[in-house]
Amino acid sequence: MRAVAHVRDQRFKADSQGRRVKTARHGTGRRWLASYQDSAGHRHAKSFDEKVDAERYLALMCADVARGAWVDPALGRTKFGGYARDWLAAQTFDVSTREQVEHRLRVYIYPTWEDVPLARIRSSAVQKWLAELTQRLSPGTVRQAFIHFSAILNAAVDDEMIAKNPCKSRSVVPPAVARQRVVPWPRASVRAVIDAHPERYRAMPAVGASAGLRQGEIFGLAVDDIDFLRRTIHVVRQVKYVRNQLVFAPPKYGTGRAVPLSDALAVVLSEHIRQFPPVTVELPWGDPLAAKVRRVKVPLLFTSREHKALNRNYINQFIWKPALAEAGVARLRSNGMHALRHFCASNWLEQGVSIRAVAEYLGHRDEGFTLRTYTHLMPTADEKTRLASDALFADDQVEDVAAQPK
Repeated sequence: MRAVAHVRDQRFKADSQGRRVKTARHGTGRRWLASYQDSAGHRHAKSFDEKVDAERYLALMCADVARGAWVDPALGRTKFGGYARDWLAAQTFDVSTREQVEHRLRVYIYPTWEDVPLARIRSSAVQKWLAELTQRLSPGTVRQAFIHFSAILNAAVDDEMIAKNPCKSRSVVPPAVARQRVVPWPRASVRAVIDAHPERYRAMPAVGASAGLRQGEIFGLAVDDIDFLRRTIHVVRQVKYVRNQLVFAPPKYGTGRAVPLSDALAVVLSEHIRQFPPVTVELPWGDPLAAKVRRVKVPLLFTSREHKALNRNYINQFIWKPALAEAGVARLRSNGMHALRHFCASNWLEQGVSIRAVAEYLGHRDEGFTLRTYTHLMPTADEKTRLASDALFADDQVEDVAAQPK
């Protein structure tokens, strides 16, 4: 019976009388064969020129098998590109997120890693790749590519293709992304930008500033989503630009939400509906290239002059940016329509709305993100803390005043 693990000389063997004789491999190939058995009972072998190297390899493999950390070396020879495509196909991303990940893989990751076997990816090479990307891309872009790359290698570890993820080495340091503090617009700027919009689109920025909806959610707002009686806006869909087509899709993170409708915004929306009655628009739901495309009809509040769903590229270029210019607001990346969401959040916080409620109304998946993003916009927090502490001694001060001689 063969030993579970052994090192064998492939150039010599013992004959029937125990004498050492040459084998057919004598003088050719590598001399020493390290052979071992994995936890499933399958045998594996690798040849070496030197016996000491074979023994060292065998010790490592046997130790990995014993502690459950062994992976089949043959699986590690799988090339990154093929494995990454299989990984992406198995993800449950929405169609636009899938497009973004496909783009980052194709442009930033595959050129370096597509033909590299998984087991040959080294931490030093990962760090070199990050340094090269950082020379031509923003830290945020590099970090997003790194996150996808590391996620794929994490999956390879889980699939027992490789023993560990080289991205998790302490020597691998992706570029830091400086967190920009949100600086909300003053009310006068918000009012000026709203007024600078053409009448047909003027209610859109009002919804962003008063209810905090994302741009695509505003585009996907239907008349049936506005509950004027209960003063509530139901956010149940958005309009997205996917594969060069407009589609309906669920809100970000795939869940709808209810947002309080202020009396002032209710008046604005009522007047908009009177002047520009809702138009029923039919679009695909989700991926327009899916095998079975479901089409949905929605009576949209905001449509183009041609009675079509709004395209973000058109609105940003020909409606939003001219409105910024007329209102005297700089045409910066940070001054996109998302700035209205920031204003809305800051306004809610200023009025004492809790972080938890703000996160729910904005549709944030993690209220910790809301806290990190907007906590500095709570200027009354320090004063509230002082007042709370002062209250501890309020009774003492009253007693001291009462005790003073008249």
